[in-house]
Amino acid sequence: SYTILKEFGKYYDPIYKIKLFNEALSMKPNKANSKVYNVLNGKIVYAKKNAGTLENVVIIQHQNRLHTIYSHLDKIAPTLKVGKWIKKGFVVGRVSDTLMFQVTKNSKYINPRDLF
Repeated sequence: SYTILKEFGKYYDPIYKIKLFNEALSMKPNKANSKVYNVLNGKIVYAKKNAGTLENVVIIQHQNRLHTIYSHLDKIAPTLKVGKWIKKGFVVGRVSDTLMFQVTKNSKYINPRDLF
């Protein structure tokens, strides 16, 4: 269970007073150390701790040139390895603060809600 902090798409930044585009769905878990589940069957193509601004991140490749990106994880599941195939519902990690969930198709960002 998560609360949406920031939706995918255009928004107005009240500090800089400009329109920006959010490429992710920013979500806060309703409890600390929440499990993060994979939304579709796929293959792990990237899993790295301390990956710069993405922090701990997992990227999964799916059919039809679709990729899901789970970033700002507190922990990456210890069984995840690049090249491993996983099923929908597999735990990719845990998060306590904010999960950033992004989806790309043909290298272009799409609304993550389209997968729910």
